Amino acid sequence: MGGYDYAYLNKPLVFTGALKKGAVKRLKDTLEFWVHVTRENALKINSEAYQLIVRTRLMHSYARLTIKKKVPDWDYEKWGEPINWWDMIATYTGFSLVFMQGLKKLGIKISPEEEKGVFHLWKYVSYLLGIPEEYLPENVEQAVEQLYLWSSLQDEADEDSVQLAGALLEENLTNTIYKFQFQRKLLLRLHQSMNRFLLDPEINERLEIPKPRFVSAFPKLIIQANGLAQKYFDLKNPENYRKHVELGNKNQMKVLDDYIRHSPKDFHY
Repeated sequence: MGGYDYAYLNKPLVFTGALKKGAVKRLKDTLEFWVHVTRENALKINSEAYQLIVRTRLMHSYARLTIKKKVPDWDYEKWGEPINWWDMIATYTGFSLVFMQGLKKLGIKISPEEEKGVFHLWKYVSYLLGIPEEYLPENVEQAVEQLYLWSSLQDEADEDSVQLAGALLEENLTNTIYKFQFQRKLLLRLHQSMNRFLLDPEINERLEIPKPRFVSAFPKLIIQANGLAQKYFDLKNPENYRKHVELGNKNQMKVLDDYIRHSPKDFHY
């Protein structure tokens, strides 16, 4: 959601018709990509995750060429090349730096070894996606510097940003994972409150994210649960750590399976 606050970054989504196609497919595709590339030993050559990265790289290339060919009013001065390296690096920092900052804000303790591993993983994934290795940050300091410099050239959210944000929230009410409408509305309130908690107030206002009642209730519950879990489960114990990795993998694969099984067939294109 926070990425939608950068108006220039959104333009390829707008010009390739992502607004009309809806948020469900984008969410499913991103979830599928993230889950597969973050599995243990996932990135062996010609593995399922490796092939998914190659397909994504080809999709980026196709979108880039299509925009250059069919969008005569593309503003190169402001937006640069469609899906350019620096925008892709900003996305990389979203999956690494920003991801871990969000977890920390929710009370998760991340060890230096885990932090190093996350940056290393996404540096390799980004390299496979076509970003030259020498431009990719590999630690917090480098990532913060890259993100700061990149964001200084971006414009704030515009009308396209607001529409993208609204579509992403609306997905909660249109998904078919939950059977009852009250469950979907509760999920919407959850995501509204999490956005309100994780994003700066001015970003929430620019994206016109509604402020639900009891806005801090969900984040507080999650922070308390994370604190209790880390207190009572000794993750420094290798055997205990392995059990939680396996449980996390099982739960994440179930979420992915739910999204794929419940996505309308017309979104599979």
